[in-house]
Amino acid sequence: MVISRIFVKAFKSIFELAFPLDPKITSLVGANESGKTNILKALRSFSLDAPFDNTLTCQYSDYYYQAKCPEIALEFGQISKENRRNLLRFSEAFKENEAILVRKDGPTIDDYHIFVGEAEINVRDKDKFLQHLPRLLYFDEIQLLKNRVSLDELLNGNDNFRTERNLLRIGGLPTPEIIFEDSTRGRRASEEASRLITQQVRRAWSQEPSIELKLNVNGNVLYIDISDGTTVFDTPESRSLGFRWYLSFYINFIAQTTDARANEFVFLIDEAGIHLHPAGQKDLIKVVEDLSNKNQVVYTTHSPFMINREFPQRVRLVQKDKDGTRVDSEAYRDNWKPLRSSIGLMLSDLFFFSDRGIVAETQSKKFSFLRRS
Repeated sequence: MVISRIFVKAFKSIFELAFPLDPKITSLVGANESGKTNILKALRSFSLDAPFDNTLTCQYSDYYYQAKCPEIALEFGQISKENRRNLLRFSEAFKENEAILVRKDGPTIDDYHIFVGEAEINVRDKDKFLQHLPRLLYFDEIQLLKNRVSLDELLNGNDNFRTERNLLRIGGLPTPEIIFEDSTRGRRASEEASRLITQQVRRAWSQEPSIELKLNVNGNVLYIDISDGTTVFDTPESRSLGFRWYLSFYINFIAQTTDARANEFVFLIDEAGIHLHPAGQKDLIKVVEDLSNKNQVVYTTHSPFMINREFPQRVRLVQKDKDGTRVDSEAYRDNWKPLRSSIGLMLSDLFFFSDRGIVAETQSKKFSFLRRS
């Protein structure tokens, strides 16, 4: 099951809009302050545990003067056989439907309304029903990988050490205690985890194929070291902000999706790759493509290097005018003219030219000149 369409009314800078989401990746592209982040926050607000009240209401809508909450509605499509079996536990109305629409217009469970076609239906155990919809995970800040972490910090569940716990997960260590053993088994587990982590990172970071991560334990403290072809082992915090962000992003998302069912999550990523230079952003695009094999991804950007032009139908141009935020789903028309105009990108701004060029002959008009006698 995926989100096929989003409807937002009276949410922050959004007066009213509706647009389709791509079943794999949707890129929300636009200038600063156009409302990209508000679209992501509107999606996040659909979750039952997300803050949702009239402080989020668009101030130039009628809802604001009526002290009403915004409205967020999501249409869900591509309902699999497994999805349908789960949904039938709540209502027979889901027997043959191709899509369902769920609208939220308040902070409580009773403020969710479920529609099949034009009809609103009653479902049993509405809170459990919502758990069978894809989970919306919003990422505006990535916890950057640290130099060191203690065993107690790994075990106490503190969110500040989520990246370090996920690093061990992609190294095949769902529980960290074994590498803290002062034994041959502990040392071998640490070496194998280092090998697996290095293998994963090299797959995603093409700019330095010799990159290596190593886990070193001293007492109850785990030290994380990084090396490449030009340096000895050094700490993550000594590396560039762009690399730390990319590495931390990759660790968290891979760990999140490894054991997930297909389309269990919808990842909402604000300003993806903002600290990366163009080559790093292209690597990030490849990682997002991998993530989208199992889960839907929606991300915001104002960088042209974060647009995969092989899939123009995935791009949504976000703009803001006197009527609030609006979305153009055909930003690729006329050789991407709407997008280029919106973010102010001109050919003269680019200096990435190929060493080789192609000269092509095109049809031209023939002019005849009459000689005066």
